[in-house]
Amino acid sequence: MTKFDLTKTRVLEALFAVPREGRDEQWRQRFLAAAPDATLAAFDPQVERGPDGFPYFQLAMPDTGPVTAFCISHVLDFCLDNGLGIAVFGNVRRADPPEWVFTYGNLLSYSVHGNFDCDPAEPASPGGPRSITTTETHEMLIAGPSETYLPACARKAIGSFLGDAFGHPDPRVALVFDPKLEPPRYRMVNLTLDHYGGDREKLRAALQYLSWFLPGNYSLMSMPAGWTADNFVPLA
Repeated sequence: MTKFDLTKTRVLEALFAVPREGRDEQWRQRFLAAAPDATLAAFDPQVERGPDGFPYFQLAMPDTGPVTAFCISHVLDFCLDNGLGIAVFGNVRRADPPEWVFTYGNLLSYSVHGNFDCDPAEPASPGGPRSITTTETHEMLIAGPSETYLPACARKAIGSFLGDAFGHPDPRVALVFDPKLEPPRYRMVNLTLDHYGGDREKLRAALQYLSWFLPGNYSLMSMPAGWTADNFVPLA
């Protein structure tokens, strides 16, 4: 696959000319096919925080003439290693909001599964991605997530976020299989209701923030009350 493909840049130019209200699923699929290797320009500084508080490597459609070429596939590993998403603007003046925003989870999905949306082998949660909390105690199977399910770069990014943003002293994760849930497989982090004084809504909000780091059909679960994280994998 050729990186820095100007033909794909022209595809993006035509797609961005379509009004936002007219961008249907076909538009989306064409964009996602062309975006990874299209030649784009970067900014100085290259990384800024978005309105959601997460950091994004910012790229844009280049002006006519010489350009220092960047593309999504070119900066992908850098973004994954540094906990970044990617925002794509329609021009280097950033006069309008980004034409498209990739979360860290989108980039992780592309790196591991070859698409920006999800793990094709992972069953989606009913109604789309969701975060789960539970205080129920019953039999579950617990294992450390493999490099395929949660690569080291993602563990580091999530662990840094839990430490820096949430002040968690020892963030950990496990892969949990619970036959009582649908889908039955979840990533469990060692956040509990006790961390939020019993406020279930705050815990759900924390899990929703963490979902920014995961592919769209991965679901998160908090650690039930009374559990220990001794067998969980450190997020570092």
